[in-house]
Amino acid sequence: MFESALAYIGLQFAKFQFRNDFDQVQPLTDFFRGAHNILITMPVGYEDAIIAGNALRNFRERMSKIHITIVHNSTRETALANFPKCEVVRFDPADINKFSLPTKAVLQRVFTKEFDVAIDLNLDFVLHTAYICKASRAKARVGFSSQVSDFFYNVTLNLNKQRTPQALYDKFAECLSMF
Repeated sequence: MFESALAYIGLQFAKFQFRNDFDQVQPLTDFFRGAHNILITMPVGYEDAIIAGNALRNFRERMSKIHITIVHNSTRETALANFPKCEVVRFDPADINKFSLPTKAVLQRVFTKEFDVAIDLNLDFVLHTAYICKASRAKARVGFSSQVSDFFYNVTLNLNKQRTPQALYDKFAECLSMF
């Protein structure tokens, strides 16, 4: 009953915490090709994580020289985790506080390096993964469009949510390959 109210408070706290963070205008061309470290937050649901991992697999193979850190809430692997230069940070429900924000402990495990690009693969807005992307301070933070996504991401994809998750993730991978 109070979960949505607590999540709203968490969202307001995140907005307050990042209130002075302003993104610099930058060209979007080649921001993936010039990246050295990419952060990817996998979808919360395992089925969507499998679909997203499979859709991005071809994209990942073309970027074999980039180090990828994957944040995932499942103990099972996805297609992205099987590559060299790939580190997986797993978290469980205890790593998310009552305000739907990640704990300091999980943030310390994730931010062992600086990231050039952060990608949130959740089709619907998930506060703790959006927070991780914003806290990464990556130059390019990519996510799907929602009511509050503009605050957390500086590149948002507004895809037709009526389509299947497979079609959405395939289109997402196609969009990423342009950069």
